[in-house]
Amino acid sequence: MREFFRELLSANLFVTGIILTLAAFAIFYGTIYLLLYTNTGKRLGLLLVGAGIFGWLTISSLLFVIYAPRGPRPADIEGLNSFEVRIIPITYLVVSASLFVGFLVALRQHEELAEGA
Repeated sequence: MREFFRELLSANLFVTGIILTLAAFAIFYGTIYLLLYTNTGKRLGLLLVGAGIFGWLTISSLLFVIYAPRGPRPADIEGLNSFEVRIIPITYLVVSASLFVGFLVALRQHEELAEGA
């Protein structure tokens, strides 16, 4: 069994990277959700995890947009200009910020429902 997994993971590094990335996300965010689920409940735990994750992603993508790698570029090397380097992080920033705001609105609605009951 050990040899099977070793051959499977070393055969295609792209598939290995996807599997390890998905496993890391599941373990990291799953652990946080599990802790919040046991302490606050299913719905509130999910809302808190979502708001925390997308808030963190918004801040990190904003920092990358502001402080993206730059410096003197050699004239003979073709590459991306300073705006083209930031296109993907700007998109990431917009999507994560909108999801963060969505989770904040959902948290506010959850709080209003809890106060009314």
